[in-house]
Amino acid sequence: MEIEESRASGWVAWVLFGGILLVLLGAVHLTVGLIALLRPEVLADTRSEHLFSMPLTGLAWVHLALGVVALVTGVGLIRGVAWARIVAIVIALLTALVNFAFIAVYPAWSVIAIVLATLIAWAVAAHGGEVADAYGR
Repeated sequence: MEIEESRASGWVAWVLFGGILLVLLGAVHLTVGLIALLRPEVLADTRSEHLFSMPLTGLAWVHLALGVVALVTGVGLIRGVAWARIVAIVIALLTALVNFAFIAVYPAWSVIAIVLATLIAWAVAAHGGEVADAYGR
């Protein structure tokens, strides 16, 4: 058995970190969506009513859809799947834009989220293929 030297750079860790964050983000969105559907009284009278003029049931389905997309994309990114890299970059850039819109409300968190989203988007764009190479694809 021959051992090959890996050509993967340290940036692969950021790609995998992005995949793990997407899985966690998907789990959070799924949880909030299920709570909004099954126990809407828990989320009644929250700030979501002030931000969007959408019924709670509609927001629940948006959370569920985003949760599934983020969860599946995160797993795909960790596995090195090509389509997941594209979707992960789009999600990261949208996250940066949304957090830029909320920078006046949550300045510290927004700046941290923008920096992380930008760093992960760049790592996935520049080094996402290295993850696929590690799997032999």
